[in-house]
Amino acid sequence: MTARSGMTNLIQTLRGMCDVGATDYTISGSAYWTDSQLQDVMDTHRVDIWREPLSIIETYTGGGSVAYLHYQSEYTNFEETTGGTGIFWIEEADGDKITTGFTPDYQRGHITFAADTLGTVYYLTGRTFDLNASAADIWRRKAAHYGASFSFSTDNHRIDKGALIQNALRMSDVYSRLCGPVSTTLYRSDIDDTAIHE
Repeated sequence: MTARSGMTNLIQTLRGMCDVGATDYTISGSAYWTDSQLQDVMDTHRVDIWREPLSIIETYTGGGSVAYLHYQSEYTNFEETTGGTGIFWIEEADGDKITTGFTPDYQRGHITFAADTLGTVYYLTGRTFDLNASAADIWRRKAAHYGASFSFSTDNHRIDKGALIQNALRMSDVYSRLCGPVSTTLYRSDIDDTAIHE
C-alpha cells in the first residue's frame, strides 16, 4: 500500500525522530519501516478537526492601520493537500470553501492570506497528527524487535542487544513525555445540551 501524498513531509519528519529507514529489518517477509507503515502508526494518533475557528493575528502596518493577513490554528502537523480542498480546507461562516489566495504552513497550523481579509472569520477542517505519540509508539516497537535478539561476545568484540533495547525504551519515554494532551467530551444523559470538557 502506498502512503497518501499529503503525508510525505510528516513521514520524513517521523523518520528523523525515530532513526528508521525503509528496510531496517524484516518480520515475516515484511520490511520495516515503509512509508505506509509509518502512516499507519500516525493514523492511530490522528485527530480530525471540523470547522475550527481560526485565531486572527492582527498586523500593524503603520499610522495606526491594521491588516488581517495571518490566521492560526490551535493544532499543528496537518496532512497536506493540493488546492485547499479534500483533506485540508478553509471555509467562511456560511460554509463556502476558500481554495485560493492563502498559503498554509501545515507544520505550524498557520495560514497567510495574500490580501487583507478585513477580519473575516474563517474555519479550518483538516487532519492533524501527534508526531511525538507516533514516535513513542515506533520506539516501543523497535524495542520489541530488539527483544528477540541476544547479546554475544567474540575475541575482543561484544554485541550488546540489551543496550539497544534500553535505548529504544528511553527514546520512547522521551517522546511519551512530549505527547499532546488527550481531550475528551463527556455528555450527561440527564441534562440536555450539556457537555463537560476534560
